[in-house]
Amino acid sequence: HYNEFEKQNGKILSDNLIWAITKLKLNMTRMPNWQENIKVKTWAPFVDKYFAYRNFEIMDEKDNIIGKSTFNWVIIDVLNKKTVIPTEFSDRWQFHKTPLFFELKGKIERITTPEKSREITVSYLDIDVNNHVNNVRYIHWIIDCIDFKILKEKVIKDIEVNFLAEAVINDRLDINIQKFNNSALYLGNVIRKEDNRELCRAKILFG
Repeated sequence: HYNEFEKQNGKILSDNLIWAITKLKLNMTRMPNWQENIKVKTWAPFVDKYFAYRNFEIMDEKDNIIGKSTFNWVIIDVLNKKTVIPTEFSDRWQFHKTPLFFELKGKIERITTPEKSREITVSYLDIDVNNHVNNVRYIHWIIDCIDFKILKEKVIKDIEVNFLAEAVINDRLDINIQKFNNSALYLGNVIRKEDNRELCRAKILFG
């Protein structure tokens, strides 16, 4: 977590700047078993224009890789809501220049005809330290919108997420899901009811 990193290594960003995840992709060769010990290895390959990238490897106890992921972040000035170019901080970071596991370009396909929807209201437990909805909550909501039988019988192999805008406390949201071309692929999104703004898109592949 970046807050912990800053505590241990000196403050990197000023108080008015925050990290925001914009995209992620995760692929799992297999899911960990109950009470299995796993290891997570992560490093920053490079900064590209407005984006800072990070690779993750998930390993079992024998150091076999069972999952890989790539995230990208932007730095946001909370006072004016503008993106800050991260290169001005990059001389304080350590880079391990390797290729990205996954290219994070373009947007996930838009949902055209939701097959299932549900409404939620953002509550206190959904909020992170920046008073926005925690990124993980969007993924939880979308997965919870998928039929329970699919979740029980199938295993998630790939998840790709685009974070488009933020939600805050008491926002009313619509969570939608649509099966893609009768395959094992599902599209999901989160839309704020007040202004009909799309906050998040996700693509989930079952194996």
